[in-house]
Amino acid sequence: MQPAVQAANGKVTKAERTKARLIEVAKRLYQEHGSDHVTVRRIAAAAKIEAGSIYYHFSSRDEIMRAVLESGVGGAQHEVLQAITEAGAGSSPLERLRAALGAHLKYTLREHFSSRLKSIRRLPKRLREHHMQQEREYAAIFADLLQEAERKGLLRPGFDLSVVRMLSMGALTWVAEWYDPKGAMTPDDIADEFMRLLTGGVVRPK
Repeated sequence: MQPAVQAANGKVTKAERTKARLIEVAKRLYQEHGSDHVTVRRIAAAAKIEAGSIYYHFSSRDEIMRAVLESGVGGAQHEVLQAITEAGAGSSPLERLRAALGAHLKYTLREHFSSRLKSIRRLPKRLREHHMQQEREYAAIFADLLQEAERKGLLRPGFDLSVVRMLSMGALTWVAEWYDPKGAMTPDDIADEFMRLLTGGVVRPK
């Protein structure tokens, strides 16, 4: 894949704008039809460019998929870090965890991120490994908050924090599969309910 060249004056070039538009078009088509049913020709038609022109920006259909996945994780990471910053450095790690999980949930709902994650397994190994590294860096944000909470004595001992993290993120990512935006609960309500479950549980102690 040929890299887009940025203009000397720092402005975004036409090639960069086209590449970004192709990623957005591909993302929308994947959401609407599923990645298995979206071809390079279909992406080109929706973006109103010649199919052959796509190969100036991407070497293959799989490269387009990787770019869509990368933009998804990058967008989620940006919003989660922003939410943590807004919670304030003086807040407790559990307050920052609530902010991070809430941002993750909202991004997942808005961007249909859960459906894209299912496409990772179908990527060629070299592309999948690259993307999984990005996933690990994203997951580390939540792992660090849990570890900080543990160091400060805010968690009950004996739990495997990697399992807690994976269950937490998996549960909230899956909300996109059943959430009804017209229902009684907002994404913040769900995030609050989840934190209540995480910190207090639902089973009454004996």
